[in-house]
Amino acid sequence: MSGITTDSASNNKKAFEDYTCIPCFGHNLHLAVNKALDINRVSAVLSRLRKTISAFTRSPKLSRQLTKKQKDLSSPDYKLIHDEPTRWNSSYDMVERFLEQQQVVCAILAEDRKKWHLMPKDSDITVLETVKAVLEPLSPFTDALSREKHTTLSSVLPLLWKIFECLSHEQSDSALAKEMKEKIHEYLQHRYDDLQLRFLLNTATYLDPRFKNSFVSLKDDVKQSLLDEVKKMGNEKEGIASRVSGGLSSKEVRPSKKSKNHLKFLLSTIQGEKKEKGEPASSSQAPLSASDEINGEFLVYDQMPEVSAEDDPLIWWKTNIGTLPQLSEFASKYL
Repeated sequence: MSGITTDSASNNKKAFEDYTCIPCFGHNLHLAVNKALDINRVSAVLSRLRKTISAFTRSPKLSRQLTKKQKDLSSPDYKLIHDEPTRWNSSYDMVERFLEQQQVVCAILAEDRKKWHLMPKDSDITVLETVKAVLEPLSPFTDALSREKHTTLSSVLPLLWKIFECLSHEQSDSALAKEMKEKIHEYLQHRYDDLQLRFLLNTATYLDPRFKNSFVSLKDDVKQSLLDEVKKMGNEKEGIASRVSGGLSSKEVRPSKKSKNHLKFLLSTIQGEKKEKGEPASSSQAPLSASDEINGEFLVYDQMPEVSAEDDPLIWWKTNIGTLPQLSEFASKYL
């Protein structure tokens, strides 16, 4: 086992301290978004909204009135959503659904003076609209890497790149929107600032034929590390070939059904955007010596075009074992 993925709980870190621990991407995103939701102004509005939502979900009378008013106003027949603390996107869903049903809910509350205290203020609506605008672009990333039969480690850097793009300031951003974006950005930056983790992610991304250099900032360091590892192993071709065949077995890389995978769709979009940006990798591009076989593989691999984000990288490496035997072994380890 090359490594293990856990959340950031201290007991998990202690339990797996002998392994390479990779923080859970979904958990990190959850904690980052919570930093924004914990801003006093935002948390106060969300707290008041929960009371309003609870009044409708706990009262059969209000539930009936909600259904009737939705018909009267030709509004979608949807129930209100109450968030739960372990999933940040449930808070986004709660806000989105309320804003969708705002006219219906406020019309019902306006008819009963005893319920007026549950009526959101105009300033509350402004905050909720800001929350929705900031979190909406992030909602597709919640469960993007929660898969067992797909390569995910090499997708972390592309997803982070896209998230940071979503969090960039726009001229129309309010002060609150900027503060929320900064909170999320700063936390994620902190969580992935560890040099060892960055190096691991760079290695996995470089060895993914879908991305290679596109999102890698430590390309030369990665190549040197792989070169050192080859020298340490003694560079025995037969042993390598047998280990690669075992590591990239057909059972492990069995392609999934043709239906469009959520992660593949996200990565395909990100891959296209990155190419349009035309941003160079931040590492130097000085070529390594081709005297070593591994350096020769580096040169061949770098010249090969990136494959589609829809393709399975493990299947690609299994197909190219004969051409890139040593890099294929590393792919089986890091992917």
